[in-house]
Amino acid sequence: MTQEKRYSVSVDIAANDRMYDHVRFLAQVSIPAAERLYTALEEAIADLESNPERCPMYAAQSHIDVELRYKLCSKRYRIVFEISGYNVYVYDIQDCRQDSDKNLV
Repeated sequence: MTQEKRYSVSVDIAANDRMYDHVRFLAQVSIPAAERLYTALEEAIADLESNPERCPMYAAQSHIDVELRYKLCSKRYRIVFEISGYNVYVYDIQDCRQDSDKNLV
């Protein structure tokens, strides 16, 4: 039996702050919905520990010299990350309904 590769996942401080901004904004409308979003985002990020290569390529707004990928969460949030060796770096968590000029990458 082959052992599955495990990746170390790191979340950039700005991406972490962005995640909390999304959760806080949603909490103004519904605390249970905000709690579900937080749990879903945490689980989606943790899921990147196994097989992040399955996620599609991400086209950044400006030229970046790294290969970015993304994972959708809760149908409207995009987790943007890079794979480097056995490390995954999460750079942004985007609300797909917002203007693209508000995104970090």
